[in-house]
Amino acid sequence: MEQRLQQLRDAGQRAVDFQLQYCQHDGSFIWDPQVRDAYHKQTLSWALACLLPQANRLVTWIRDNTLQPDGSLEAYRGDVYKLSWLFHGSHRIGRLDVSHPVIGFVLTQQAEAGGFPHFSGGDRLRALPTAWAAVAALSFGRPDVAERAARWCLTLLDQPEEGRYYYQTALDGSLITTKTDPNALFIDLNATEQPYWEIGLPWLLCCKLYQATGAAHWLQYAEEFFALHLRCAEDRFSHTGSGKSSLAAATHYTITRDRRARDAALSFCDYLLATQTDEGTWSVGGSDSLLTRIDAAAEFNVWLQEIAGLLGG
Repeated sequence: MEQRLQQLRDAGQRAVDFQLQYCQHDGSFIWDPQVRDAYHKQTLSWALACLLPQANRLVTWIRDNTLQPDGSLEAYRGDVYKLSWLFHGSHRIGRLDVSHPVIGFVLTQQAEAGGFPHFSGGDRLRALPTAWAAVAALSFGRPDVAERAARWCLTLLDQPEEGRYYYQTALDGSLITTKTDPNALFIDLNATEQPYWEIGLPWLLCCKLYQATGAAHWLQYAEEFFALHLRCAEDRFSHTGSGKSSLAAATHYTITRDRRARDAALSFCDYLLATQTDEGTWSVGGSDSLLTRIDAAAEFNVWLQEIAGLLGG
């Protein structure tokens, strides 16, 4: 197993090496003047690769150049999901001068129903930003925020249509389906290439709440999200959209020692090893743009390193 886990770490390092080509001399990570909101994952990615000087230089640049008085970031349009990424990275390396104001902004975005919009002021709550922001809040010592968000996520387990998982609600918590909006977003449990993270992050949140509180009901809810994920199509743990779910699976395994969860996490990692390009990154959704390749390299290194650490512990 150790040899297999080392392969994951090595693949992650190649992904980091690819990213580092685009570091700027002032510590920033804006390689294209037209792309000014794509440096939120780098701090965590580099920290997990033990590149603390580079991670700290980037956070210092953020603090001095793009961090706003309210804790948001210039050009990020109040993106709760992306700002939660930056919190995870900056808090992990102890940069409280950035993590504290950023999480302060994120916490103001929680709706009365418990969920979070993707963007500040949005009129829809979504699983992706809700669960990722809630994991951030839990790391910040706000289990109250995390539990309210998790309760919102639990409402998504009650779906009106067989084979569909809708993952947005109105601000009042009412589920948005195609009956109320023809463009409602959902996972088709019978189709491949789905946004599996909309199940995976609520699953991860429940695992984290169980770790933090020891309350058995959170583990039971984690099991329910796991069971739902297993109902998805055959690429549920072998698709570029499976990374967050695979981190949830690895976390689940550390709690339960359920080998199905371990094997699910490893299945995703094997997929990454098989599809990594010679330059060290991945194609996502058929896109080979530089933005996509840099973003994939940053995020997938996080999953590779985190999963290797969890399964090796």
